[in-house]
Amino acid sequence: MSNLLTGGDLRAREHHRIEDDARAAGPLHAVTLPNGVRVQVVTVGLELTRALLSDRRLSKDSDALQREIKRQLAALGSPQADLAGLFGPSMLNSDNPKHARLRALAVKAFNGAAVQQLAPRIEEITAALIDGLPAGTEVDLVDALAVPMPMHVIGEVLGVPEQDRARVRTLIETMMSMDSEVSQPASDALGGYFHTLLTSDVLDESSLFGALVAADDDGDRLTHDELMAMAFLLVVAGHETTAALIANVAHDALDNGLWEKAAADPDLVPALVEETLRQNPPVRSATHRITTEPVDIDGTTVPEDTLLLINLGAAGRCPRAHEDAAEYRVDRDTTGHATFGHGPHFCLGAGLARLETETVLRQLTARFPRAVYAGDGQPAVTHNDIMSSLKSLPVVLRR
Repeated sequence: MSNLLTGGDLRAREHHRIEDDARAAGPLHAVTLPNGVRVQVVTVGLELTRALLSDRRLSKDSDALQREIKRQLAALGSPQADLAGLFGPSMLNSDNPKHARLRALAVKAFNGAAVQQLAPRIEEITAALIDGLPAGTEVDLVDALAVPMPMHVIGEVLGVPEQDRARVRTLIETMMSMDSEVSQPASDALGGYFHTLLTSDVLDESSLFGALVAADDDGDRLTHDELMAMAFLLVVAGHETTAALIANVAHDALDNGLWEKAAADPDLVPALVEETLRQNPPVRSATHRITTEPVDIDGTTVPEDTLLLINLGAAGRCPRAHEDAAEYRVDRDTTGHATFGHGPHFCLGAGLARLETETVLRQLTARFPRAVYAGDGQPAVTHNDIMSSLKSLPVVLRR
């Protein structure tokens, strides 16, 4: 299964076949990423996936991850890249108790009450973007709606000035590409932007970034490195993953003949979102982990200091967890899917991502209940070691 993470372009749902075949073939698959780093991709059932995501022997420690990646790059004679952007000391790349400390400083901005307070503004942002969509002619829902909408939302939550959001969006997209010649400069540029923003005296104190800069919990305050790592995590995760989810849900509603049903019954929308999260997740694999000791995974021993990527798509379509798991059905119980993770690292922004996606689909289907594909209905998907996202979603919006 060496092509599991080779990257590049696929047609919609082709990566499902790759992941499902990998799960059937065995639990572990040695893969070399485009930068030469070797990882083991884990493709197991849902129950074991959930257990591994909360297994303390699978560390998220930033120092350990960077050390192993740099060791491999040095052995290849590759230039020592600055890994602080994606592997900095954020709550994503840390274990308890450090993880709990960092998460506690950010959780108030993403709890249920805070998300519901954002609901009216999310409705306004979505409505304004949909107002600009043309009816009766082809439009790309990825570029016109799925990408800009979460950038506006996360920009307001975090405190990224509106005039900077288009540039930040471009830097994120470039950084997440698989071309190291441009991704590293983009990461450096984004780091420079965050440094300027976080040290400026114009930062809105009511925003999350403003609160994090001033955070003082029983005398605890984030270091500048921790602030930078938190900025990378919250902006990239808050934008990239939600944009891909919005596009996937819109695609799945059209692909499964559910668009008009959602227009007639808005209560169907949450089930659509959950089934897409289970069956067609935008996050293909949970972010990097490293073993702190030998670990048995479904009968295979994984040595200490092994980099792991736990595949979430294969877990969501596990036939032991769901009847007709490969099929897209909104009448099933999706409780327990692992697309937002499991255990201590369960996605902090899960509630916000759900709200944004439901708002977009509800407004879109209500405004344009007879939308149809413009094309063959199988758009191209770009994928890398973590994400899979539609390159475009051409549709004709009909009232």
